[in-house]
Amino acid sequence: MPTSDKAAPAPLYLELAPPAGAPAQIDHFFVYCDCGLLSGPGTGRFATDLFTLSLTLRGGADRGPRARLDLETPRPAFSPRRAPFEGAIAGMRLEAAPHLLPSERNLDALTRALLAMARNGEAWAPLVAALDQLACDLTFSGSHSAPASARSERRCVRATTGMSRRRLVATRRFRTLLDGLAARDQALSELALDAGYYDQSHMSAACRAFADAPPGVLRRLARARPSGRFFQDQGLETRLRLLIDP
Repeated sequence: MPTSDKAAPAPLYLELAPPAGAPAQIDHFFVYCDCGLLSGPGTGRFATDLFTLSLTLRGGADRGPRARLDLETPRPAFSPRRAPFEGAIAGMRLEAAPHLLPSERNLDALTRALLAMARNGEAWAPLVAALDQLACDLTFSGSHSAPASARSERRCVRATTGMSRRRLVATRRFRTLLDGLAARDQALSELALDAGYYDQSHMSAACRAFADAPPGVLRRLARARPSGRFFQDQGLETRLRLLIDP
C-alpha cells in the first residue's frame, strides 16, 4: 500500500469474519481498494444473496473524503463494471437489511479510518475497530411470522430481496460454492455435489451466470493470497477469510 498522500490506494480485496457478539445477520466485513487494476475491462461484480452496507471513498486518497453510504439489495446476476474504480470501500454483507442505518458519529469514525488506511496501508486496526463498532450498533427487525401460503412467501422474498425465491436459492448455492473453492482442495466434480449442483457442468453454468468466469478461474482468484501473514495483529489474522493482493 502506498504511503504518499498523492498516491491512489494499492489494489486489494479482503474479507474478515465479524467480531464475537455482532448481530447474527452479519456474514462478513470487506475492504476493497483499487486504482483501476482489479476493476479493469471485463471485470464486474458477482451475484450475491446478501445485502451490502458500505462506505465508499472515490477519487483516490489525495482528493479528500468524498464519502457515500450505500445499502444495496442482493444481486441476481453478474454485473459488468461500467468504468474502472479508483478509491476505497469498507463495509459488510448482511443476510437482512438493517432496521436503521448507522449514526453520523459512527460514519465519521469509519470515514476517517478508511481514509487513513487508503493513505497508509499499516492503519488496519482503527479501520477494523470502526467496522466492529458499526456492526455492534446495527439493529435488525425481529423475526416475522411465516407467510400464510407459498404465494405469500414468494411475494415476501421478492419484496425483500428484489429477486424470485428460486433465484435467491441459486445465489445462495453459488456463495456456498465460492466458500468451498477458497477453502478446500477438492476435485471440482466433488465440490459441485457438495454445493448442491447436479454435476460439474451445472456448476460451470452457474459460475458463468453469476461470476462470468469458469470454476477454475474462480478457484485461482480465491487463492491469490500471498504466503505468510498479512496482519501483524494475530487477532486480525485469525479473522481473515479471503485476501486478493495482486
